[in-house]
Amino acid sequence: MYYLANILTKEPYEDDMFYNIVNTSEKLVEGIPTLIIGWEEAKELYPEANILDWEINENTYWTFKKRVRRERYEEDSKKFKELVLDRTLSHVKYRFFNILTATQPQKERLNNFLKDNRPKNAVISGDMLYLYNPETATTSGVSLSDISYIGGDKKKVLRLLYSNEATHLAKEKDYISYQSRDLIKNKKYIIPFLDYLANNKEV
Repeated sequence: MYYLANILTKEPYEDDMFYNIVNTSEKLVEGIPTLIIGWEEAKELYPEANILDWEINENTYWTFKKRVRRERYEEDSKKFKELVLDRTLSHVKYRFFNILTATQPQKERLNNFLKDNRPKNAVISGDMLYLYNPETATTSGVSLSDISYIGGDKKKVLRLLYSNEATHLAKEKDYISYQSRDLIKNKKYIIPFLDYLANNKEV
């Protein structure tokens, strides 16, 4: 499993499949952002930590336990998740494929990508189709309503997705926890990338 970040805590923490939630430092994954919950725990691991600064170093942060300072805990947890999301998004190029202004060759390239055997990850969110191409680390967003607007058949597009064995079609709810919905609501193009991470041991 590929993790985006570590959460080190001795107390219950809401489950999130992309977070390595552990209760001892020996179980931390190196090289990814880490949030330590508890001042005593942070000070034990990092004696130089400053209680006034939540950032211990560029990859390590801490916050109070929920029962000690709930408001600070919730504020820092949200801030940490935003930081992790921004770092993850930096690995994904996003472009909106405007079917209304695209040239015929561009439309044909999109159609060929939907049909060919190149691995791809996709998610349908509302009336948007997001396609992640692992070869280029690029996610393309396509409006299904725009396809209908120009006289295209969006059902045909969906049939291509469902019938192509090279396409892994993800479900939005499988990757967005209740706690993360507000953070990601305007950045749903990350979901096919998360689906790719979840199904590939190496990235």
